[in-house]
Amino acid sequence: MVIKKTAGFRWEFPLQTMYFLRIELVFIALIAALVFLMTFFGMGDAFVAGLLFAIVFLGLYVVISRTIQTIRQVEEHYKISRTHLEVTRKTKKRTKKFKVALKDVVHHKLDKIFLGGYVLTKQGAKHPLFFNTKKELEQFEKILLKGLKK
Repeated sequence: MVIKKTAGFRWEFPLQTMYFLRIELVFIALIAALVFLMTFFGMGDAFVAGLLFAIVFLGLYVVISRTIQTIRQVEEHYKISRTHLEVTRKTKKRTKKFKVALKDVVHHKLDKIFLGGYVLTKQGAKHPLFFNTKKELEQFEKILLKGLKK
């Protein structure tokens, strides 16, 4: 995470220490609970079988998820200044760059729980945003709101 005290702000997503998104963890926990409950009640109060199936489900999910992350190697770089938002999306084979003037942003939505959001431009383009920490999100929001007031 790179935080600068200048007129702009930069961050990268995901960090090397981040393995799962918060929203991903919530849904996987719910699905694992459903697997446990369905096995528990479906097999006639079989606690051990339910627990075993839930653990197998979680293990398979982790292995498949890490394999996909390793294969895709997705990386996003963001930079916001007083006037523009720059987004660079890198995958293994290609790089896409977007530059959005803050004066063209007509709507934005940020979620402080799941650390994500988007900006919507006058041209109708929707640019998703991902954050590693709540501090990054709040710093981005502060600069964005200043830029939108101009």
